[in-house]
Amino acid sequence: MNELKEIFGEERIVGLAGDKNSGKTNNLVRLIVDYREQRKDVLIYAYGMPKEVMKFLKKYNVKEISSLKQMIKKRNCILILDEMQKLRLNDRRYKDQLAEFVDFIYHRNVYVILSSPNIREFNTVIGSVIERWLLKSIRIDSCINGSQLKTTIDEYKGKYKSLGCVDVPVDEILVINNDEEKIIKCKYIKEADTKKRIKNLF
Repeated sequence: MNELKEIFGEERIVGLAGDKNSGKTNNLVRLIVDYREQRKDVLIYAYGMPKEVMKFLKKYNVKEISSLKQMIKKRNCILILDEMQKLRLNDRRYKDQLAEFVDFIYHRNVYVILSSPNIREFNTVIGSVIERWLLKSIRIDSCINGSQLKTTIDEYKGKYKSLGCVDVPVDEILVINNDEEKIIKCKYIKEADTKKRIKNLF
């Protein structure tokens, strides 16, 4: 099964939101690895991935970029922005840049997943262009009031919602779209787990 096809459907711009340590990066890596088993011809570009993760992804022919300018001549590809806030796409002062980015996505046949380690980076600016949400575990009070993400979570009444949060297992992604709720399973990839290398100080 092509999970990325399931995730995007007819959309181009997807937001992946979840609290820190909810498995976002590991899930993204699993999606890329599984996609590569079926499609080796499509270019994949990544931004903001940890160094160790990027080293692993290069084995799957994923190219690293360090700025949006490096995408200028790219087309027919998948773009993973793991720390989208560093590109200022959610900054009101750079709305023109966001509009150009959206035009680029559609005119060049690009599919993009936007992610951030901080829920509050999903403000109304970036939320206005996100067409589909992928949810990991999120506390509702972490979301910015009035944001599209908070509205999406408030409206969600499914099995993963309880006590003011959405609680999604680490190896799953909850896909929210207008048609139905979908769960994407993502097996753990130890090479993409940067947290396990952190020294325990206690």
